[in-house]
Parts: sequence; C-alpha cells; structure tokens
Amino acid sequence: MSGGIVSQALRDRFESIRQSEVERLEKKLRGLSDDDRRLVEAITADVVRAIAGVPARALADEAHAPALEAVVRLFALDGL
Repeated sequence: MSGGIVSQALRDRFESIRQSEVERLEKKLRGLSDDDRRLVEAITADVVRAIAGVPARALADEAHAPALEAVVRLFALDGL
C-alpha cells in the first residue's frame, strides 16, 4: 500500500461524505436557485479538497507503513 493510494482513498472517502451530506440536506437546499446550488457544490468541494490536502501532502512523502495503516484505520479505508 502506497501513500498515493491511501491519499486517493482518503479524498474519495471525504468526497463521498460530502455528497451524502448534500443529498441528506436536499429538502433544505430545495429553495436555492441553480446558481446558488452550484455555489454550494463548489464551496463544499473546495472544503473537501482543503481538508484532504494536508494528509495527502504528508502521505505523498515516503510515509512509513505504520502511518499509512493508521490513516486507513482512522478514516475507515479498509477496502484498500
């Protein structure tokens, strides 16, 4: 398991959570215009990228196996 694979899985996990939350809040977002809805999508996607970016950069460096395993466990990336 490489840092790049774990990093991508982490980004995918965060994106999945983002999409689930946007879907969960569908009723509350229903009154938004299409432009506002796109803005919500863009802002939340930017937040996910910012949050995932920090561990991704750390994992890009030659991360040791125990660190990679810890990230996999902490963020339930067990499907790797």
